[in-house]
Amino acid sequence: MSNRNDNISGEISDTTRWSIFKRALPNRRSKSRNFSNLSLYAFGLSGVWTGVGTGILPFKVLEALEAGQIEILGYALDKNGALGMLSLLGLIVAAAAQLGAGSLSDRDSRLGSRLPYLLFGAFGLAVITVYFGFATSFVTLVIAIMAMQMFGNIGQGPANALIIDHVPASQRGQAAGVLNLWRLLGAGSVTVIVLQFMARYDAEESPQWLWYSIALMITVLILSTLWMVLVVRPSSGLFIPNLKRSKAPVKIKAAAVANAVRPRISGSYVAFLVALAFAIAAMSSMQIYALFFLQDVVGLENPADGADLLVIVIVFAAGLTVLPAGYLSDRLGRSSLFVVAGVTGVFSSLLLLFVDSIGPVLAVGVVVGIAVGLFMTLTWAVANDLVNRSSAAKELGYTSFATLAGSALARFAGIGIDELNDVSENLGYKAIIISVAVSFALSAVILAKIGGNPAKEKSSEFEPTVTVPAPD
Repeated sequence: MSNRNDNISGEISDTTRWSIFKRALPNRRSKSRNFSNLSLYAFGLSGVWTGVGTGILPFKVLEALEAGQIEILGYALDKNGALGMLSLLGLIVAAAAQLGAGSLSDRDSRLGSRLPYLLFGAFGLAVITVYFGFATSFVTLVIAIMAMQMFGNIGQGPANALIIDHVPASQRGQAAGVLNLWRLLGAGSVTVIVLQFMARYDAEESPQWLWYSIALMITVLILSTLWMVLVVRPSSGLFIPNLKRSKAPVKIKAAAVANAVRPRISGSYVAFLVALAFAIAAMSSMQIYALFFLQDVVGLENPADGADLLVIVIVFAAGLTVLPAGYLSDRLGRSSLFVVAGVTGVFSSLLLLFVDSIGPVLAVGVVVGIAVGLFMTLTWAVANDLVNRSSAAKELGYTSFATLAGSALARFAGIGIDELNDVSENLGYKAIIISVAVSFALSAVILAKIGGNPAKEKSSEFEPTVTVPAPD
C-alpha cells in the first residue's frame, strides 16, 4: 500500500548515538528518532482514563444513585454494578472507534497522516470531559463515557501504528518500553493528584475540586498531544487525511505482491489476541478487587489509603521494569522474557494467598509491578511484530477487543467472588487469586510460543519491482 515506512523506517537506526535512556526523554530536535516524542500522547491520554475511572467516576455514580434508582432491563444496579456497566459500555465503544479510526488512517500513505486523528481525538475528548463534569444522572454518565471513549480512541487507533511507522523492527521492544513508561507515568501521576483533589470534593460544599481535577487532566492531555504532533509532524506540515485509495497503478516490490495474498490476520496474531485477553483479565482483576481485598482479607479500616500505596508501589516497580524489558527483548528475543513474566505473575499472585497485613501486600506489590511491566512491554512489542505494515493501525486495533474481553471477564468474576464468599469466608478472593495465576500462566505459555525473536525487516535495492493496482 504505502511508502510510509520506506521513507522513515530507518530514522531510528544508530544505537550508538541514541541510547534507550536518551530516547526516553522528549527532545524537540530529535523528532521521531526519539521514542518519547512518539509516545508522549500516552501520558495525557492514560492520565485522563485513570483519573476519570479511578478518581471521579465513583463519585459520579454515587450522585446518580442519590438522584434515583438505576435499572438495566428491570434489574436494579448498586454502585459496583453501575460502575462496571459504565466501564463495559465504554470499552465496547472504544473497541469500535479504535478499529475504525485505525483503518481509515491506514488508507493514507503520506507522512504524518496519523497525526490529525490524534489532534481531533484529543480536543474532542477534552470537550466531552467538561460535559462529563456536569453529568449527574446515569443516562448522562453513559452518554459522557461513551463519547469520551469514542473521541479518545479516534486518536488512539492511528497512534497505535506510530512505532511501526517510525521504528525498525530490531528496536520496537525498546520503543514499546518507552511508550508504556509514559503510560504508567501519566496514569500514576495524574491519578494521585486527582485522588487528592477529590478527597476534598463535595457536590454541594466544595464542587470546585472536581473542576480542578478536570482542568488538570485536560491541560495534560492537550499539552502532551500538541508536543508530540508538532515535533513529529513532517516538514510539509499537517493536512487533511486522504481517505480514498488511489486506483492508479503503483510500483511495489515483488515480495510485497506475495505478502498481498496472505491472510490479513495470521493464526499467530489470533493466538496473541487470546493470550492478551488472559493477561488483561489477570491484571484487571488485581486492580478491580484490590480495595475490597484490603478491606475484607487484610482488614484495613481505611482500605483507600492502602490501595493508594499499593498503586504507587506497583506503578513504580512497573515503571522501572518497562525500559530494561524492551531493551532485553530486542537483544534476547521475546520468548525467554515471557517465561520470566509468567513465572513472576504466577508467583506474585499466589503470594497474596498468604498475606494478612499491609506490609506483605506492598512487598508483593513490587513483584506484581515487575510482572505488569514485563507483560505491558512484551505484549505490545509482539503485537508490532505480528501485524502487516500496510494495515498496522487496523490490526493493532483488534487489541482493543482483546482488552474488552479480558476486562469483561474480570468484571463478571465479581459475581463469582460474592457467591463463593457466601459459601465460606474469603473463598471468593482465594478463587480469584488462583484464577489470576492461571491466567498469567496461560498467557505466558502462548506468548512464549509465538513471541520468538523480533522480526528483521530487510530491504534490498536489487529486489525486483512490479506494477500492480493499488488495493481497494
